[in-house]
Amino acid sequence: MNRLATQCCVLIFALAGSLQAQDLRKYRVQSSGTRPKPSALSSVPARVTGTPRPAKVRARPASSRMAQDPIDESEMIVDQGEMIYDEESMVQDQDQGQVYYEEDSMIVEDEGFEESYGGYGECASCGDQGCGSCGSGSPFGFDLCNPSGDLPGRQLCICLPSHGWVSVDYLGLFASGMNMPALVTSSPAGTSQSLAGILPAASVLYGGNDDAFSNQINGIRVRVGIWSAVRPNFGIEGEYFGFSEQDESFTASSTGSPILARPFYNNITGLQDAELVAFPNLLSGSVQVEATSRLDAAGVRFRHILCCGEKGSCSPWDCGPVVAQSRIDATLGWRFIQLDESLTVTEDLSSLNLNNPGSFRIRDDFQTFNQFNGLEFGFQWLYRRGCWSLDAMTRTSVGVSRQWLQIEGSTRSPRDAAPQIGGLLAQPGRNIGIYDRNEFGVVPEFGTTLGYQMTERLKLNVGYTSIYWSNVLRPGDQIDNTVNTNLLPPAIPGNTYMGQPFAVREVDYWVSGFTAGIEYRW
Repeated sequence: MNRLATQCCVLIFALAGSLQAQDLRKYRVQSSGTRPKPSALSSVPARVTGTPRPAKVRARPASSRMAQDPIDESEMIVDQGEMIYDEESMVQDQDQGQVYYEEDSMIVEDEGFEESYGGYGECASCGDQGCGSCGSGSPFGFDLCNPSGDLPGRQLCICLPSHGWVSVDYLGLFASGMNMPALVTSSPAGTSQSLAGILPAASVLYGGNDDAFSNQINGIRVRVGIWSAVRPNFGIEGEYFGFSEQDESFTASSTGSPILARPFYNNITGLQDAELVAFPNLLSGSVQVEATSRLDAAGVRFRHILCCGEKGSCSPWDCGPVVAQSRIDATLGWRFIQLDESLTVTEDLSSLNLNNPGSFRIRDDFQTFNQFNGLEFGFQWLYRRGCWSLDAMTRTSVGVSRQWLQIEGSTRSPRDAAPQIGGLLAQPGRNIGIYDRNEFGVVPEFGTTLGYQMTERLKLNVGYTSIYWSNVLRPGDQIDNTVNTNLLPPAIPGNTYMGQPFAVREVDYWVSGFTAGIEYRW
């Protein structure tokens, strides 16, 4: 009897254990032990029913799911990579066909993950494929071969420190000087009135050379750019540089001695001549020359990485490893340059002859405006070794230069009277007027920069830059010193201008010099 009772108890316990095991299969099973994981594998959850299926689509990261959520087959995405799983951790409900998983149950090899997401296996700096670690492996603070610091497909991801950049540079440049004829002359005391101020015997006080605006000009350049998170090899950059307005002036005055004059070529006599500003017992007066110049430029360009390489070397100081990278970018964009200049000569004369009193105020004004818009294309080479960098770039812009010239002249006699049209070098019917036209223009640019990476995001730069601009109008070149004295206000009626017609003159313009600044990357 006791033996029969014992057998019945064993049978009841066995049946109860079997039913409990079937209930537990509907829930996630936590393993009490630890399982070894391959060290080169990354965790990516994926659904497995029975035997592994060929990988077709990519799965959402495990961190975005609840541990107990079922996996919808329509969401499953894994491009490539070998599926490795633990049968003990995957449990399928036989009744409902749902699969539950442990957080670390499904893993995909790193090689397959990079192929799926387009990772940069050769020279990427993002070791764990996350935004937070982008650039952490680079001694430069960013990776030349992967400047966006991100995997393709992310719509919004600000990766530190290699997603964008801004640089501010001081420009200390020298421009090509503006040419102008001799505008003010002087003669020694005792020179006769008929020879006073006339070239070539007279001495030139201002003009007669190409030195105007040839001194150093100070400016600033700002560049801002960003690399695409969707297309890591593509970026966009904006640039502006400008200079404060330059001013050059010359002033001379005399009560009659020393002699002052304004030279010109007399078209009536065919000889050199001069208008007196100050002469003993005849005239006292002053002459002032003012010139201004301002240069501004801007550009927007797309950048595309053509190729990139990386190699290691040994430091001669501590024999430690030093990473060296080089890259070549192609650029395509739009370039804008504007040059605004003016030149004004003003005379203020008073007669010293008591029998012929009077006063004059004479003004000649030449203004030019040049504006270039064109297509820009070029290449940029970048090299990094340790904390040092060397960049070189060359660009060429081809487009249209708008040329605008205005010539005005006026004479007041006496000096507070209403102005009459015409000065000395600006004459009606000869050159006074507005000239506006478009001409073909070319703007090449070359630059090189040496940099030192101070911190992960901050770099100091020094360099050299040079810009050339063809077909430019400058006011000094538009001064024609040929004068018909019969047309000087008040003009003699019935006299027409004789000689060659006025022609607008084009010249070449360039600026070059050194740069120094700072660059910040984020």
